[in-house]
Amino acid sequence: MSRSKGWGYSEKKLLKKTYGKLTIKELEKLFPNRSRESINNKVKRLKRSGELTEGKDKDTIKRAYEQRGIEVK
Repeated sequence: MSRSKGWGYSEKKLLKKTYGKLTIKELEKLFPNRSRESINNKVKRLKRSGELTEGKDKDTIKRAYEQRGIEVK
């Protein structure tokens, strides 16, 4: 499997801006040329470097569980 090109400045900026508001499924649609694994790895690297400090908001977490078919109270 060949390696994809690196993350561009605008992609990184968009990921940092939308990460807390979108589920992983929604992020996959936003970045159609990136795999779930690629997105998750980039998030981990951004968190480690301190560039991404916010987490998911409550509504996003609820939506993520619902997308997986898990009922949230």
